[in-house]
Amino acid sequence: MIEQLAKRPFIGLLIIIVLIVLTIPFQNRIDKIRGKFRSVEDTLYMTSSSLKKLSLGYKELFADIYWLRALQYFGGNDKKMSEKDSDLMLHYFDIITDLDPKFVNAYRFGGSFLAEPSPLGFGDIEKGTKLFDKGRLNNPDNFRLPLEEGFLYYLYSENYKKASDLFKEASEKTGLSKFRKYSLRGMAASALQKGGDIYLSRKIWQNIYDNAYSESRKRFALMNLNEINTTIMEKRLTEVLKDYLEEKNRLPEDVNQLVVDGYLSNIPKSPIGGEFIIAKKIGQVKNSELAERRLYFYVRQLTVKAIRFKQFYDRYPEDLAELRNFIETQTTLKFPEHPLGIEYKYDPETGRVSTDPVKVR
Repeated sequence: MIEQLAKRPFIGLLIIIVLIVLTIPFQNRIDKIRGKFRSVEDTLYMTSSSLKKLSLGYKELFADIYWLRALQYFGGNDKKMSEKDSDLMLHYFDIITDLDPKFVNAYRFGGSFLAEPSPLGFGDIEKGTKLFDKGRLNNPDNFRLPLEEGFLYYLYSENYKKASDLFKEASEKTGLSKFRKYSLRGMAASALQKGGDIYLSRKIWQNIYDNAYSESRKRFALMNLNEINTTIMEKRLTEVLKDYLEEKNRLPEDVNQLVVDGYLSNIPKSPIGGEFIIAKKIGQVKNSELAERRLYFYVRQLTVKAIRFKQFYDRYPEDLAELRNFIETQTTLKFPEHPLGIEYKYDPETGRVSTDPVKVR
Protein backbone atom coordinates (compact mmCIF):
# COMPACT_ATOMS: atom_id res chain seq x y z
CA MET A 1 0.00 0.00 0.00
CA ILE A 2 2.73 2.48 0.97
CA GLU A 3 4.74 1.59 -2.17
CA GLN A 4 1.69 2.19 -4.36
CA LEU A 5 1.09 5.61 -2.77
CA ALA A 6 4.75 6.48 -3.26
CA LYS A 7 4.32 5.87 -7.00
CA ARG A 8 1.20 8.08 -7.04
CA PRO A 9 1.98 11.04 -4.71
CA PHE A 10 -1.09 13.01 -5.84
CA ILE A 11 -3.45 10.22 -4.68
CA GLY A 12 -1.58 9.91 -1.35
CA LEU A 13 -1.86 13.66 -0.75
CA LEU A 14 -5.57 13.57 -1.58
CA ILE A 15 -6.16 10.75 0.93
CA ILE A 16 -4.36 12.69 3.68
CA ILE A 17 -6.46 15.81 3.01
CA VAL A 18 -9.70 13.75 3.11
CA LEU A 19 -8.68 12.17 6.43
CA ILE A 20 -7.92 15.57 7.97
CA VAL A 21 -11.31 16.93 6.86
CA LEU A 22 -13.11 13.89 8.28
CA THR A 23 -11.43 14.25 11.68
CA ILE A 24 -12.38 17.92 12.16
CA PRO A 25 -16.08 17.30 13.06
CA PHE A 26 -15.12 14.46 15.38
CA GLN A 27 -12.51 16.58 17.18
CA ASN A 28 -15.00 19.43 17.50
CA ARG A 29 -17.47 17.02 19.08
CA ILE A 30 -14.86 15.84 21.59
CA ASP A 31 -13.95 19.46 22.45
CA LYS A 32 -17.63 20.27 23.05
CA ILE A 33 -17.97 17.25 25.29
CA ARG A 34 -14.88 18.18 27.28
CA GLY A 35 -16.16 21.73 27.65
CA LYS A 36 -19.58 20.53 28.76
CA PHE A 37 -18.10 18.60 31.66
CA ARG A 38 -15.78 21.25 33.04
CA SER A 39 -16.20 20.18 36.66
CA VAL A 40 -16.33 16.74 38.17
CA GLU A 41 -19.49 17.67 40.10
CA ASP A 42 -21.30 18.49 36.83
CA THR A 43 -20.90 14.88 35.69
CA LEU A 44 -22.35 13.38 38.86
CA TYR A 45 -25.80 13.27 37.28
CA MET A 46 -24.69 11.53 34.09
CA THR A 47 -25.33 7.79 33.90
CA SER A 48 -23.02 5.24 32.34
CA SER A 49 -25.68 4.19 29.82
CA SER A 50 -26.27 7.77 28.62
CA LEU A 51 -22.52 8.34 28.27
CA LYS A 52 -22.13 5.13 26.27
CA LYS A 53 -24.74 6.42 23.81
CA LEU A 54 -23.11 9.84 23.70
CA SER A 55 -19.69 8.31 22.99
CA LEU A 56 -20.84 6.84 19.63
CA GLY A 57 -18.77 3.72 20.32
CA TYR A 58 -15.71 5.53 21.65
CA LYS A 59 -16.28 4.42 25.25
CA GLU A 60 -12.58 3.99 26.03
CA LEU A 61 -11.90 7.55 24.83
CA PHE A 62 -14.59 8.88 27.18
CA ALA A 63 -13.10 6.82 30.01
CA ASP A 64 -9.73 8.46 29.34
CA ILE A 65 -11.30 11.94 29.47
CA TYR A 66 -12.98 11.14 32.78
CA TRP A 67 -9.76 9.61 34.08
CA LEU A 68 -7.76 12.78 33.39
CA ARG A 69 -10.41 14.88 35.11
CA ALA A 70 -10.37 12.54 38.11
CA LEU A 71 -6.59 12.84 38.45
CA GLN A 72 -6.84 16.63 38.32
CA TYR A 73 -9.71 16.85 40.79
CA PHE A 74 -8.99 14.14 43.34
CA GLY A 75 -5.23 14.14 42.96
CA GLY A 76 -4.69 17.89 42.97
CA ASN A 77 -7.68 19.40 44.76
CA ASP A 78 -6.75 20.55 48.26
CA LYS A 79 -10.27 21.19 49.52
CA LYS A 80 -11.39 19.40 52.69
CA MET A 81 -12.42 15.75 52.34
CA SER A 82 -16.02 14.93 53.23
CA GLU A 83 -18.59 12.16 53.04
CA LYS A 84 -20.07 13.82 49.95
CA ASP A 85 -16.69 13.80 48.22
CA SER A 86 -16.19 10.07 48.78
CA ASP A 87 -19.66 9.35 47.36
CA LEU A 88 -18.81 11.55 44.37
CA MET A 89 -15.52 9.76 43.83
CA LEU A 90 -17.07 6.29 43.95
CA HIS A 91 -19.77 7.35 41.49
CA TYR A 92 -17.21 8.96 39.22
CA PHE A 93 -14.95 5.90 39.14
CA ASP A 94 -17.99 3.70 38.59
CA ILE A 95 -18.62 5.71 35.42
CA ILE A 96 -14.98 5.35 34.27
CA THR A 97 -14.96 1.59 34.83
CA ASP A 98 -18.40 1.11 33.27
CA LEU A 99 -17.10 2.83 30.15
CA ASP A 100 -13.90 0.78 30.22
CA PRO A 101 -14.19 -2.31 32.48
CA LYS A 102 -10.56 -3.27 31.71
CA PHE A 103 -9.14 0.03 33.04
CA VAL A 104 -7.15 -1.63 35.86
CA ASN A 105 -5.39 1.53 37.07
CA ALA A 106 -8.77 3.24 37.60
CA TYR A 107 -9.78 0.51 40.06
CA ARG A 108 -6.37 0.67 41.76
CA PHE A 109 -6.22 4.45 42.09
CA GLY A 110 -9.89 4.93 42.97
CA GLY A 111 -10.09 2.02 45.41
CA SER A 112 -6.87 2.96 47.21
CA PHE A 113 -7.77 6.67 47.38
CA LEU A 114 -11.19 5.87 48.85
CA ALA A 115 -9.87 3.42 51.45
CA GLU A 116 -6.58 4.93 52.59
CA PRO A 117 -6.64 7.47 55.43
CA SER A 118 -5.85 11.16 55.26
CA PRO A 119 -3.75 12.79 53.91
CA LEU A 120 -3.76 10.44 50.90
CA GLY A 121 -7.43 9.45 50.83
CA PHE A 122 -10.90 9.44 52.37
CA GLY A 123 -10.43 6.60 54.87
CA ASP A 124 -13.58 4.76 53.70
CA ILE A 125 -12.57 1.13 53.29
CA GLU A 126 -16.11 -0.02 52.45
CA LYS A 127 -16.26 2.16 49.33
CA GLY A 128 -12.65 1.38 48.40
CA THR A 129 -13.07 -2.39 48.54
CA LYS A 130 -16.35 -2.12 46.63
CA LEU A 131 -14.47 -0.63 43.69
CA PHE A 132 -11.74 -3.27 43.95
CA ASP A 133 -14.41 -6.03 43.98
CA LYS A 134 -15.79 -4.64 40.73
CA GLY A 135 -12.29 -4.61 39.24
CA ARG A 136 -11.62 -8.23 40.21
CA LEU A 137 -14.91 -9.29 38.64
CA ASN A 138 -14.13 -7.51 35.36
CA ASN A 139 -10.44 -8.50 35.28
CA PRO A 140 -10.24 -12.06 36.59
CA ASP A 141 -6.66 -12.62 35.34
CA ASN A 142 -5.10 -9.57 37.02
CA PHE A 143 -3.13 -10.37 40.20
CA ARG A 144 -2.61 -6.77 41.41
CA LEU A 145 -6.29 -6.13 42.12
CA PRO A 146 -6.77 -8.92 44.71
CA LEU A 147 -3.28 -8.27 46.09
CA GLU A 148 -3.88 -4.55 46.71
CA GLU A 149 -7.39 -5.12 48.02
CA GLY A 150 -5.86 -7.62 50.44
CA PHE A 151 -3.52 -4.85 51.62
CA LEU A 152 -6.55 -2.68 52.46
CA TYR A 153 -8.25 -5.39 54.50
CA TYR A 154 -5.02 -6.22 56.30
CA LEU A 155 -3.90 -2.68 57.07
CA TYR A 156 -7.13 -0.79 57.68
CA SER A 157 -9.90 -3.16 58.77
CA GLU A 158 -7.76 -5.86 60.41
CA ASN A 159 -9.83 -8.48 58.57
CA TYR A 160 -6.96 -10.94 58.26
CA LYS A 161 -9.12 -13.82 56.98
CA LYS A 162 -10.33 -11.73 54.03
CA ALA A 163 -6.80 -10.44 53.41
CA SER A 164 -5.47 -14.02 53.40
CA ASP A 165 -8.14 -15.12 50.91
CA LEU A 166 -7.23 -12.25 48.57
CA PHE A 167 -3.47 -12.91 48.80
CA LYS A 168 -4.20 -16.55 47.96
CA GLU A 169 -6.39 -15.47 45.02
CA ALA A 170 -3.57 -13.27 43.73
CA SER A 171 -1.11 -16.18 43.97
CA GLU A 172 -3.30 -18.33 41.71
CA LYS A 173 -3.27 -15.95 38.73
CA THR A 174 -1.52 -17.11 35.57
CA GLY A 175 1.75 -15.61 34.40
CA LEU A 176 3.36 -15.17 37.81
CA SER A 177 6.90 -16.36 38.47
CA LYS A 178 7.36 -19.23 40.93
CA PHE A 179 9.06 -16.86 43.37
CA ARG A 180 6.12 -14.44 43.34
CA LYS A 181 3.61 -17.28 43.71
CA TYR A 182 5.45 -18.64 46.76
CA SER A 183 5.80 -15.14 48.21
CA LEU A 184 2.06 -14.44 47.89
CA ARG A 185 1.18 -17.83 49.37
CA GLY A 186 3.49 -17.06 52.28
CA MET A 187 1.71 -13.75 52.81
CA ALA A 188 -1.65 -15.54 52.77
CA ALA A 189 -0.48 -18.03 55.39
CA SER A 190 1.04 -15.33 57.60
CA ALA A 191 -2.07 -13.13 57.41
CA LEU A 192 -4.22 -16.04 58.53
CA GLN A 193 -1.94 -17.45 61.23
CA LYS A 194 -0.33 -14.27 62.56
CA GLY A 195 -2.92 -11.55 61.92
CA GLY A 196 -1.59 -8.13 62.81
CA ASP A 197 2.04 -9.23 62.57
CA ILE A 198 4.05 -6.03 62.31
CA TYR A 199 6.78 -7.62 60.19
CA LEU A 200 4.23 -8.71 57.58
CA SER A 201 2.84 -5.16 57.64
CA ARG A 202 6.34 -3.87 56.92
CA LYS A 203 6.65 -6.31 54.01
CA ILE A 204 3.30 -5.11 52.63
CA TRP A 205 4.29 -1.45 52.80
CA GLN A 206 7.64 -2.26 51.18
CA ASN A 207 5.72 -3.95 48.36
CA ILE A 208 3.49 -0.88 47.99
CA TYR A 209 6.57 1.37 47.97
CA ASP A 210 8.34 -0.72 45.33
CA ASN A 211 5.27 -0.82 43.04
CA ALA A 212 3.86 2.68 43.63
CA TYR A 213 2.22 4.21 40.54
CA SER A 214 2.71 7.81 41.75
CA GLU A 215 5.17 9.82 43.82
CA SER A 216 2.50 10.71 46.38
CA ARG A 217 1.73 7.03 46.95
CA LYS A 218 5.45 6.29 47.22
CA ARG A 219 5.83 9.01 49.88
CA PHE A 220 2.79 7.64 51.71
CA ALA A 221 4.30 4.14 51.72
CA LEU A 222 7.62 5.49 53.03
CA MET A 223 5.77 7.35 55.80
CA ASN A 224 4.13 4.09 56.85
CA LEU A 225 7.42 2.20 56.69
CA ASN A 226 8.97 4.79 59.03
CA GLU A 227 5.98 4.52 61.36
CA ILE A 228 6.27 0.73 61.44
CA ASN A 229 9.98 0.94 62.25
CA THR A 230 9.06 3.36 65.06
CA THR A 231 6.45 0.87 66.32
CA ILE A 232 9.13 -1.84 66.40
CA MET A 233 11.27 0.50 68.51
CA GLU A 234 8.30 1.02 70.84
CA LYS A 235 7.89 -2.72 71.27
CA ARG A 236 11.57 -3.28 72.04
CA LEU A 237 11.64 -0.43 74.55
CA THR A 238 8.46 -1.78 76.17
CA GLU A 239 10.17 -5.15 76.63
CA VAL A 240 12.99 -3.40 78.49
CA LEU A 241 10.43 -1.45 80.51
CA LYS A 242 8.77 -4.69 81.59
CA ASP A 243 12.13 -6.04 82.76
CA TYR A 244 12.62 -2.86 84.80
CA LEU A 245 9.14 -3.15 86.31
CA GLU A 246 9.65 -6.82 87.20
CA GLU A 247 12.96 -6.18 88.95
CA LYS A 248 12.14 -2.88 90.67
CA ASN A 249 8.38 -3.29 91.11
CA ARG A 250 7.77 0.25 89.81
CA LEU A 251 7.90 2.23 86.58
CA PRO A 252 10.71 4.71 85.93
CA GLU A 253 9.90 8.41 85.75
CA ASP A 254 10.89 8.52 82.08
CA VAL A 255 12.75 6.44 79.48
CA ASN A 256 16.07 8.13 80.25
CA GLN A 257 16.04 6.33 83.59
CA LEU A 258 16.41 3.06 81.68
CA VAL A 259 19.80 4.31 80.47
CA VAL A 260 20.83 5.70 83.87
CA ASP A 261 20.08 2.36 85.55
CA GLY A 262 21.93 0.35 82.91
CA TYR A 263 19.00 -1.26 81.10
CA LEU A 264 19.85 0.47 77.82
CA SER A 265 22.99 1.98 76.35
CA ASN A 266 20.97 4.78 74.68
CA ILE A 267 17.49 5.77 73.58
CA PRO A 268 17.08 5.21 69.81
CA LYS A 269 16.02 8.02 67.51
CA SER A 270 12.81 7.50 65.61
CA PRO A 271 12.79 8.12 61.82
CA ILE A 272 9.61 10.18 62.26
CA GLY A 273 10.90 12.36 65.11
CA GLY A 274 9.16 12.89 68.43
CA GLU A 275 10.25 11.51 71.81
CA PHE A 276 9.72 8.15 73.47
CA ILE A 277 7.50 8.46 76.54
CA ILE A 278 6.04 6.06 79.10
CA ALA A 279 2.26 5.56 78.87
CA LYS A 280 1.84 4.65 82.53
CA LYS A 281 -1.81 3.59 82.30
CA ILE A 282 -0.87 0.71 80.03
CA GLY A 283 2.79 0.25 81.04
CA GLN A 284 4.18 0.74 77.55
CA VAL A 285 6.67 2.98 75.78
CA LYS A 286 5.16 5.13 73.03
CA ASN A 287 6.55 7.62 70.55
CA SER A 288 4.91 11.03 70.97
CA GLU A 289 4.79 11.87 67.26
CA LEU A 290 3.36 8.48 66.32
CA ALA A 291 0.77 8.73 69.10
CA GLU A 292 -0.33 12.15 67.81
CA ARG A 293 -0.65 10.82 64.26
CA ARG A 294 -2.71 7.84 65.38
CA LEU A 295 -4.91 10.02 67.54
CA TYR A 296 -5.62 12.35 64.61
CA PHE A 297 -6.69 9.40 62.47
CA TYR A 298 -8.66 7.64 65.23
CA VAL A 299 -10.54 10.81 66.24
CA ARG A 300 -11.45 11.52 62.62
CA GLN A 301 -12.52 7.91 62.08
CA LEU A 302 -14.69 7.86 65.22
CA THR A 303 -16.34 11.18 64.34
CA VAL A 304 -17.17 9.91 60.84
CA LYS A 305 -18.76 6.79 62.37
CA ALA A 306 -20.78 8.94 64.79
CA ILE A 307 -22.11 10.83 61.74
CA ARG A 308 -22.89 7.50 60.06
CA PHE A 309 -24.75 6.43 63.21
CA LYS A 310 -26.93 9.54 62.93
CA GLN A 311 -27.76 8.67 59.33
CA PHE A 312 -29.14 5.35 60.58
CA TYR A 313 -30.93 6.49 63.77
CA ASP A 314 -31.45 10.25 63.33
CA ARG A 315 -29.39 11.00 66.43
CA TYR A 316 -25.80 10.74 67.60
CA PRO A 317 -24.69 7.91 69.93
CA GLU A 318 -25.44 8.61 73.58
CA ASP A 319 -21.89 7.78 74.63
CA LEU A 320 -18.68 6.10 73.50
CA ALA A 321 -19.99 2.68 74.55
CA GLU A 322 -22.89 2.97 72.10
CA LEU A 323 -20.52 4.21 69.39
CA ARG A 324 -18.20 1.25 70.09
CA ASN A 325 -21.09 -1.20 69.79
CA PHE A 326 -22.18 0.37 66.48
CA ILE A 327 -18.68 0.17 65.00
CA GLU A 328 -18.04 -3.41 66.06
CA THR A 329 -21.45 -4.78 65.02
CA GLN A 330 -22.37 -2.69 61.96
CA THR A 331 -19.00 -2.24 60.22
CA THR A 332 -15.89 -4.27 59.43
CA LEU A 333 -13.76 -2.10 61.74
CA LYS A 334 -12.67 -2.45 65.33
CA PHE A 335 -13.02 0.37 67.84
CA PRO A 336 -9.60 2.12 67.84
CA GLU A 337 -8.24 2.25 71.37
CA HIS A 338 -6.46 5.39 72.55
CA PRO A 339 -2.70 4.76 72.03
CA LEU A 340 -1.90 6.02 75.56
CA GLY A 341 -4.68 4.03 77.21
CA ILE A 342 -6.81 7.00 78.26
CA GLU A 343 -10.40 7.96 77.44
CA TYR A 344 -11.49 9.96 74.40
CA LYS A 345 -13.68 13.01 74.90
CA TYR A 346 -17.13 12.75 73.32
CA ASP A 347 -19.93 15.27 72.82
CA PRO A 348 -23.30 13.52 72.17
CA GLU A 349 -24.83 16.82 71.01
CA THR A 350 -22.48 17.15 68.02
CA GLY A 351 -21.12 13.61 67.64
CA ARG A 352 -17.61 15.04 67.88
CA VAL A 353 -14.81 12.90 69.33
CA SER A 354 -11.67 14.66 70.59
CA THR A 355 -8.69 14.14 72.89
CA ASP A 356 -6.03 16.11 74.73
CA PRO A 357 -2.64 16.47 72.95
CA VAL A 358 0.11 14.05 73.87
CA LYS A 359 2.25 15.48 76.68
CA VAL A 360 6.02 15.08 76.59
CA ARG A 361 8.00 15.53 79.75
